[in-house]
Amino acid sequence: MNGDSMVESFDILNGITAFAELDDGNRYPLDFKAQKDNTLMFSDDNLGITLLAVIECRANIKYLRYIAKFDPQNLGETAGRNHFDFECAVGLHIKSIKGVSRFFATYNKSEFWVHPFFGKLCELPEFTQAILAQTESEYLFLTTVCDKEFVSTVKGFEDGFDIYVWNNCLPNSVDTVALSWGKGGDPYELPFNVNRETFCLLGREPLMRTDKQYPQVFDYLGWCSWDAFHMEVTHSDLINKAREFKEKGIPVRWFILDDMWGDVPNNNIPTMQSRELNSFEAAPDRFPKGLKGVVTELKNGYGLKVGLWHPATGYWHGINPNSPLAGEYADYLYWSTKQQLIPRYERDIIEEYYDRQHGFYSSCGIDFMKVDYQSHLRWYAKLAMPIGKAASNLHNAIEKANNKYFGGALINCMGMATENFWNRKSAVCRFSGDFMPENRKWFSGHILQCAYNSAVQGSVYYGDWDMWWSDDTQGIKNSVIKAMSGGPVYVSDKLGRSKKDVIMPTVFSDGRIIRLATPARPSPDCLFEDARESGKAFKLFNSHEESGILAVFNIDKDEKGVSSQISARDMLIDEEVDYCVYDWFEKTAFKISGKDVFDIELKNYDEFKLYIFAPIKGGKAVIGLKDKYMSPATYKRLPNGDVKPLDIGELLIYNAHELRQIHL
Repeated sequence: MNGDSMVESFDILNGITAFAELDDGNRYPLDFKAQKDNTLMFSDDNLGITLLAVIECRANIKYLRYIAKFDPQNLGETAGRNHFDFECAVGLHIKSIKGVSRFFATYNKSEFWVHPFFGKLCELPEFTQAILAQTESEYLFLTTVCDKEFVSTVKGFEDGFDIYVWNNCLPNSVDTVALSWGKGGDPYELPFNVNRETFCLLGREPLMRTDKQYPQVFDYLGWCSWDAFHMEVTHSDLINKAREFKEKGIPVRWFILDDMWGDVPNNNIPTMQSRELNSFEAAPDRFPKGLKGVVTELKNGYGLKVGLWHPATGYWHGINPNSPLAGEYADYLYWSTKQQLIPRYERDIIEEYYDRQHGFYSSCGIDFMKVDYQSHLRWYAKLAMPIGKAASNLHNAIEKANNKYFGGALINCMGMATENFWNRKSAVCRFSGDFMPENRKWFSGHILQCAYNSAVQGSVYYGDWDMWWSDDTQGIKNSVIKAMSGGPVYVSDKLGRSKKDVIMPTVFSDGRIIRLATPARPSPDCLFEDARESGKAFKLFNSHEESGILAVFNIDKDEKGVSSQISARDMLIDEEVDYCVYDWFEKTAFKISGKDVFDIELKNYDEFKLYIFAPIKGGKAVIGLKDKYMSPATYKRLPNGDVKPLDIGELLIYNAHELRQIHL
């Protein structure tokens, strides 16, 4: 047989050929040799390559393993062709997946951020991570993985797609899981179940979102310095912003000192990504009292918790080789293939480096960390260490130091690559690219990115949907989706521009966010359609106990009018009961049955809806506090049946008959 010979069917995979890529930069087709039970055998005897593709089962999932070897002993002195390539070792090309009718995928649009994809399998972008598909009778979820050394990825190619593995070095052998998948009747539970079993398969503790401790500091409203001050942030700026919040009665409880608080040169936009770290201290010209000085004043004067941002590489361009820091930490640093001086990835070394760095920040009074630029490993660890090992060492070091000094209070940022996803144990991860103020088009991509990442990576992490401006023309829309997200809520308002009336619907009067236990996700009839193209409204849902919460947006790419049908089914709540539906922005309510449907139209981006579905029991329904978006989470029921509001404000209650007396 030759390399074009095809295996017709292998479990759910149809039309299979195999290939290898070598360090001469070329792809070589492999001959199909035999199929035995759950194993396909391929080889190229001239090159000395063998590949076994094995499908095995574990609990309720199946997985595809690659076992390959390259013995170049017969190739003589040929330049290259001595190793598998560092960007692709071996893979299978697949023509189709059995039974798939509709799907969405998630992929790394950059090395840092994951986005949804809607299209054909042959169009799947490079670095596709996961696919959630609908079949005739159920759903199918497939995910790539990061094993001990290798990372797998999926990419559309010609008349199908490739599933291949790579490890960032030049190996001669492969033994790794390339793909895992499972089937089920619930598309929202399926990623959770498959990811949990895949962690076990990889020999790792299956810490899902529901197993993790949400950091207490993020249960309160915060503020980030980035979009307020960018690269010109100063000690006085931070104090003035804290004073503004206090004077306006906006209960912000924590600050993040974001990019450019640090001691780095080249403080201007054209050289932003070439900045190097001089020391762990704050920039001396803009923070004359040092990091500890500004942190102390924010804490003592305004009662704030203070977090600190820094990139995982030291700074964007690593550590300044001419700085005292580079001399002091010479044994902890190395020159990457990008010619940047960064922390080494050996476990003991990187653990010591992070312990000393975060230990210094702790001594300055810092309460939590935001570690950025985590998905740098594809470039910075290249040829230095297999990427799976480097990722494991990096995240272990970050989390060990963070747990020691900050009690696990950490935001992982720019870290959505496959190798990051499978190697972290911490709770909170940014689910979107950067907030872009005053950008109507940006919001459409942002809400899709956050919602679909919540549907997949939200099984493992609490999603951070990034900061927002309260006085942005998109500010109210942003405030709604942040409140629904199930993760942190924080603004980045410029000095003098914070709007209390826009912020307060997201929080209680003490600054505690009205946070839901589950992430917000696309409604079922939106799940496999791109709402920018479908002509339909995009529906984002969440729930609290028996109540449903539904936000509806027009994100049509041309801002044409869209329509939608609304029902209890959109929120996966009980269709056998009646509901009082509260239109939050119109301040109106009406009664429907759980099976009823009503139509809406949204003419442009400025029209959007927030509905609360409160179940009617015994002729009554409690909507919650009138001025809070997530009103079902603003009260609790007492053992005697009475309702207790969790804050001051007007409590909305539907009653089929006139209320004569209320017990609170």
